[in-house]
Amino acid sequence: MTDSKSIVSDPQFQKIGNNAESIVIIQGDSNDLANEFFTYGLNFKKSAHIITEHLFSSRPNISKLDTYFFPLAYLYRHSLELILKAIGFQYIKELCERKKFITDTFHNLAEILKKVSPFIQDQVENNRGAYNWLVSLFDDMSLKDTESDSFRYPFGIAVMKDEDPFSEMPKQYRIKAFFDKQTHIDLIAFVCKMEVAFNILSNYYSNTSKIIEDYKKYKPLFLEEGGSYYGQSVVGYSYSRNRFYPYVKAYTESADILYQYMTLKKRTKDSIFIPMCYLYRNGIELAIKGILFEECSLDHQSAIKKIKEKKHSISALWNSIKSDVVRHAGASEDDAHLRNVEKYIKQLHDFDGASDKFRYPTNKDLQVYYNKPKKFDVDNVAEFFGQLSYFLHGVCLMMSAQNEMQADMEAEYRAQMPNEYNYISKTN
Repeated sequence: MTDSKSIVSDPQFQKIGNNAESIVIIQGDSNDLANEFFTYGLNFKKSAHIITEHLFSSRPNISKLDTYFFPLAYLYRHSLELILKAIGFQYIKELCERKKFITDTFHNLAEILKKVSPFIQDQVENNRGAYNWLVSLFDDMSLKDTESDSFRYPFGIAVMKDEDPFSEMPKQYRIKAFFDKQTHIDLIAFVCKMEVAFNILSNYYSNTSKIIEDYKKYKPLFLEEGGSYYGQSVVGYSYSRNRFYPYVKAYTESADILYQYMTLKKRTKDSIFIPMCYLYRNGIELAIKGILFEECSLDHQSAIKKIKEKKHSISALWNSIKSDVVRHAGASEDDAHLRNVEKYIKQLHDFDGASDKFRYPTNKDLQVYYNKPKKFDVDNVAEFFGQLSYFLHGVCLMMSAQNEMQADMEAEYRAQMPNEYNYISKTN
């Protein structure tokens, strides 16, 4: 983490400092979307590998194995989605057909593989066993993570069906945890499978005839249970109350790992800067949603509704919690510190309002985000995210402590009420 964590009065997300070694230049190529998606996929996979190495570099920390699994799984899973789309773009050239390809498959890895399979028949026939293994693996993945959300958020939100089609009652929402039972995931096997799957797809992308046999060592199961005590992630059992915090912590600290790695190995900044930014950005989104869901004065349905409606909008989510933050802090609406915080919120929202600029090389219309060279200062960006993360963590702790104190006072008052009632009855 960076040294300075305090909110400053003049944050500048896009500020460029004087340290040339901290500068990274991002530039896309609108004429080669296949290569753009492949490069992004490679970079997300490389970032996942770095975090894996960090987890197992010494005696593993059990709590980190359990929580870091979420960003780690997302990085690997997203790398596979990106390289699959890269393969598709090698053969699908017309813009309208490319858009249809994206719309038809969305985030579903099994569907994307099915769509691109006619283009890679030579490689498939060259190693039918590897392809069949991929099909089984992606089919299993799609059962657990069809929309690429299962590792980014603690639960999904669905609208409850009303049996009366003419009912004027407002929509009712329900949440479903992505991991609702204790699961001991063989993390080492998981990582190896992701690496093997990426290697097979890399062969398809590069149109090589190299035979990969490593897949035979592993079952085509996405989240296989088992593994040694220091080689597994246990998920789905302790997040019933503080659902968001483990995700916030894991995403933010995983981003810290990538930042620290870049400071030691400067040449890696070109490849892992974008994944680092995504991890930080999702940590911010999760932190605000956690405050909204767990600490604000909204009732359960209203909180879920806002999370559902505001989606990835940092600005809209912040506006949903601002009044509660002000009340808990005993501040005014025009408090100078809050005004400074809102500068961070606005800058981040203006740059990446839909949570796409650090996930994909293009927008939904397949227009490259960084068509012209774009400079970033790695140190400044990490510091910007670090300061905002630290503030939101402090807000969460403050509101949680106050809410817990209020709940204790109310419980104590309710416990005394029968005694007071009996005393009044006897005196009368």
